[in-house]
Amino acid sequence: MADRQAWDLAFDPATGRRLTQQDVGNGNLLPSGRWPSFFSRVAARLQWDAKAIDLAPDARAWPELPDERRERLIALLAGFCVAEDAVAVHLAPFGDAANNSLVAWVLFLQRRDEQRHAMIFDRIVAEVLELPGDTKDERRDAARAHAPAGVLELFEERLPAMAGELAAGRTGVDTGIGLYHMILEGIVLAAGQCALLADLDDGALPGVRQGVERVERDERWHIGFGLRCLVEARPSPEVIDGVLASAQDAAGAWGDAVPREICEAVAPNCRRRLAVAKLLEPRAAAV
Repeated sequence: MADRQAWDLAFDPATGRRLTQQDVGNGNLLPSGRWPSFFSRVAARLQWDAKAIDLAPDARAWPELPDERRERLIALLAGFCVAEDAVAVHLAPFGDAANNSLVAWVLFLQRRDEQRHAMIFDRIVAEVLELPGDTKDERRDAARAHAPAGVLELFEERLPAMAGELAAGRTGVDTGIGLYHMILEGIVLAAGQCALLADLDDGALPGVRQGVERVERDERWHIGFGLRCLVEARPSPEVIDGVLASAQDAAGAWGDAVPREICEAVAPNCRRRLAVAKLLEPRAAAV
């Protein structure tokens, strides 16, 4: 039974897909006690410098884009500016709540990623969109005026409230990870990233696209890590039901900034990931 658990809970951190013994081969399993070290190695391989991305061509191209396209991009980029700044701050209590030093270390590495994400989107709103503000905080305040209301509610109300509950010990880390990794990263930010990458596929803003690609690559391992945390935590059916209920509307947080077809493609991913990890009751997985 112990040998089976060693490989049966292994999965691809980029997709959340469960791996079979044949998929992973010998020596590449994720035993229960050592899996956080796997994710720390993934994080180490994916490091990049938010200051090194050249946004000068994007700044020159921005005024030439059609007004409708700029309006849509401003909503998305301003939303990411606010969201990434919020998660860089409010991820901190998750490490203490994990009650596991290895998991806390990986959460620290994830928070470092989020700080880098906040930096690249701050650069984008300053150098490309030219939103007003001499400081990061002032530019974030300016971005709020353009960010979709649903994104503001999730990242400036629900996430801080959850972080406060975790810090006070009034809720479990499984509930926090359900919101943060499965909903905010796995649905909301993923939908926004898909919309940005699709919009920028023509190369109009090469630096912005490069930054979003790097962010999206980081977020994939974050989601995989969160899913593995849930595998270990074995949340109650009530926690899982709450995650699934939140997932229904999460992709729509962007409003008209994200096309309907992208929302419809991203929204089921939460249920799929939980099913892959065998965290759904049989009746829920079949829905």
